Amino acid sequence: MRQKPQVWVSRIMCDTTLIKGIDHNTYFEDKDAAVDAMRRNEAGEPLPADRFPSEMYAEYPDKRLKKMPDIFNAGGYWAVSVEVAAVLRQFNLGHTSLYPTRLFQHDRKTPVEGNYFCLNFGEVKSALVPEKSPAAEIPRYGGKRDLSPSVEDGGLTLTRQACAVPDLWIDTELTNAVFLSDALVQALKAAKLTRRFGLRTCAVLD
Repeated sequence: MRQKPQVWVSRIMCDTTLIKGIDHNTYFEDKDAAVDAMRRNEAGEPLPADRFPSEMYAEYPDKRLKKMPDIFNAGGYWAVSVEVAAVLRQFNLGHTSLYPTRLFQHDRKTPVEGNYFCLNFGEVKSALVPEKSPAAEIPRYGGKRDLSPSVEDGGLTLTRQACAVPDLWIDTELTNAVFLSDALVQALKAAKLTRRFGLRTCAVLD
């Protein structure tokens, strides 16, 4: 019996608890360019290393940062732990990139525990089947559909294109969603790194 293909969607972009109060050297150097990079990144556009911060700092002087989650929103940029980066590098990422960054306390001198990489989502696919995806919500004022924060397993339906490489991507017709191959998810699970990814299974058309 042929095994049905499996694809996963991550709710990280819907999870406000992953947003951390962090500033960046890129933001201080050119605020507009930094915001533009954040927007392009979440749309799945490959960007060079110089569009991402080489240093990041705790935003508030009275709040000391602890070790970050394995994936988090660093004040607009997405970042992962060195452990997640190591797993990602084992897979076909296409134009998705990992750029090393250093995270400091507000004093810009004291390092925060852990090693981190900015994650540039550099691949897109057009695999969403909207009429079979109740978790792909139609925005009130038009535009692309949004992933429902309450998405459940099977809440999105994708075409078979979703099963092709690369293993991590953004869909052209859905915001606030990151998709992962089953092989990548199983590797992250084996390394006990999926807790903050908010993973849900997607249905895939035969």
